[in-house]
Amino acid sequence: MQTVHADYKKVNTAGGTAVAIGNFDGVHKGHKKLLSVLKEAACERGVPSVVYTFLEHPRNVILGEGSQKLIYENSAKEKFIGDTGVHTLFFEDFNSVRHLEAEEFVKEILIDKLNIKVAVIGTNGKFGKKSLGTSQMLKEFGKRYGFDVFVVEPVVIGDVVCSSTEVRAAIEAGDFKKCESLLGRPYSVRGTVVADKRLGRTYGFPTANIIPDQSQTDIKRGVYATNTHIGEKVYKSITNVGTTSFDNPEKLRIETHILDFSGDLYGKIIEVEFLCYMRGFRKFANTDELKEQLIKDNNEVRRMLV
Repeated sequence: MQTVHADYKKVNTAGGTAVAIGNFDGVHKGHKKLLSVLKEAACERGVPSVVYTFLEHPRNVILGEGSQKLIYENSAKEKFIGDTGVHTLFFEDFNSVRHLEAEEFVKEILIDKLNIKVAVIGTNGKFGKKSLGTSQMLKEFGKRYGFDVFVVEPVVIGDVVCSSTEVRAAIEAGDFKKCESLLGRPYSVRGTVVADKRLGRTYGFPTANIIPDQSQTDIKRGVYATNTHIGEKVYKSITNVGTTSFDNPEKLRIETHILDFSGDLYGKIIEVEFLCYMRGFRKFANTDELKEQLIKDNNEVRRMLV
């Protein structure tokens, strides 16, 4: 997949394009359905498929950084969209188009810059200044300016409409079974292992610690059964989201004890997959009490992750 950052000259538009419009935060099952429609439409017309999204979430540009917590950072979004097999991922600078009314956006961006032949958008998709452009309006513009429009209905799982909002809510609630059902894969956090006080080593449970990106949705504090990816290998693990038992309760981080692993991970990138919530955060009177609980957690994870 080709990734382009706000440079239309790098997009192959000579024969036209098929373009999907959206934020695609999380690249959940609803997004995958939309991208499947995009690929099929592009293939039928013999044009490249283009995913049009933004470098920064529009809400964070309009309301200020941190106003909208994200499911994944852009590098993860790029990976998951790339996995769908689309041709081009185009990251736009929102500030360069935020002033465009809906029809201006269609004419100046979709037609003049991307030479659009087919557009794909979700039922609730928005575009243009103040997000006043709707999927129905896009269909009308398509008829007016000569391009096809596919409006994709949302994916419903049980009684839940698959959306980025629902995924964020599941992460915040620590409901990673629901999260996986919406994403189609376990939710995961990647990060570089940082040096810490190494208290875990003193009682036989060393941890690999990563600091969550401040732009991402906050995970409910507690202890989770997880899988940890180190290079090509996957290990069962126990992850505490919150603080160490003896440290500043306001300093959030992710601490993972990796079962059946030994070695130095400082400075290396790991990926922690969250599978299910085990218990809440608690303080311990001493290290013996903490060690006893960690042994219980360790045995429970071994039983759960067979």
